[in-house]
Amino acid sequence: MKSKSDQLDFDFSRLIDLQRNINTNIINNCIDLILETENVNDLFSKHLRLLVFELFLCWSESESQFLCVSMSKRGYNSKSRYNPNSISSFLIKIIKFLEKKKFIEFYPGFFDSRTKKSRLSRIRASQSLIYQFQKINSLEVQNFNHLKREFVLIYDKGKLCEYTDTYETNEIGQVLKYYNRLISKNLFDIPDQHGEFLTRTDKRKIVISNFSSCSYSYHADDQTNIMIDGCWWNKLDFNLSSKIRDKLIINHQKTSHFSFYNFFGEYLTKISNTNVILKPKTFASKLNFEQLCYLTLKYFRSSSNKSFVKSVLIEKKKLNLHKFSNDVVKNALVNNIIDNRAFVPFASRKVKVKWDEFLSKSFFLLINKLKSVNIPIYLVGEKIYFPSNKESLVSEKIEEILSVLLELKSVKIECLVSYDYDFKKKGLFARFRNSNRIITKRYLQNKKYLGIG
Repeated sequence: MKSKSDQLDFDFSRLIDLQRNINTNIINNCIDLILETENVNDLFSKHLRLLVFELFLCWSESESQFLCVSMSKRGYNSKSRYNPNSISSFLIKIIKFLEKKKFIEFYPGFFDSRTKKSRLSRIRASQSLIYQFQKINSLEVQNFNHLKREFVLIYDKGKLCEYTDTYETNEIGQVLKYYNRLISKNLFDIPDQHGEFLTRTDKRKIVISNFSSCSYSYHADDQTNIMIDGCWWNKLDFNLSSKIRDKLIINHQKTSHFSFYNFFGEYLTKISNTNVILKPKTFASKLNFEQLCYLTLKYFRSSSNKSFVKSVLIEKKKLNLHKFSNDVVKNALVNNIIDNRAFVPFASRKVKVKWDEFLSKSFFLLINKLKSVNIPIYLVGEKIYFPSNKESLVSEKIEEILSVLLELKSVKIECLVSYDYDFKKKGLFARFRNSNRIITKRYLQNKKYLGIG
């Protein structure tokens, strides 16, 4: 019987990305091997190239990760604007072909009676295909996205919908295209992280990928309900974000970050026309300011005080509250949130709190303000990371944005600095001084991939 650690983790998977650059040359040798004795047409070749390239990228991210694929014709729309390669249900034939040739492992989808949801089929490269992947120089993986990739995603009733371009969508698309090109050339990573993925408290694995893309999404009936996400750092939970907060580094250089939580009170004041005063470090005696802001937002979204307290106690580990007894946590929730009279308009839902949308809007405006100077910036939860040597300029632009969005006359932000990994120190003695800050092989490989000195 296999041990639990040996069992396949089908949840460690991602959807196949149909917006890849299938004209890349790095998979040519793999394609030649697969088609060695085959005579195929252009349609077959196009779908094969997409699937093999995605299998390679998936394997490059993590050897244990799966691709989710649909084996139903309804899972494909070759005429969609989100499908620039015009990939159709012909891909199903390619999947079956690769399985028959033993180039992939295939695990059919099924209906999960426990969750009442259908699970897509999972695939990943077999050992024979991996052997070919190992011959590819990963440093040559450039321009992995299609030139016409859509970065603006519009949803209707929970599904992506087709839309006609407007001046606004074109403008947003150009900004996101610039930003994705920028982050594809810069390193944002954790120097002392050994594994290729991080694990959240719900056991979900988040792969640290060099091939993810940032998107700008909103609902068709509410264009203000925007969200910027899509990259690995957008998928962290509160616990993970707290653990790596000071470890995230840009381009192997000194990195700073700013937290929007420092203006959480001003945001609540703005949307409610009341005076909500929240001061960092004095918000609660038992819980830190980030925890209280996060929990306050959770309270606003809860259906009742009872359900709020219950959900917090269930998620104590995720919220870094496991060191406290249930009674201590309950008292902190009641004294600082539930009985806080300033929160009455929000708890009664008389005022809608769109904090995540506020973060995304602020970040988008910041990208736009900085696009002429190519400064890599990253939104991780409620924090923005940027190179420390650009702190003056980035801080100035953030202050301008907050001043306008929160209608504040004077704004002055405070930034913190991530861990110092002794980036510029050389020699034997520097190596000993840096022994408590291990820089892993995985990180160094990513550094080399992006050509970071």
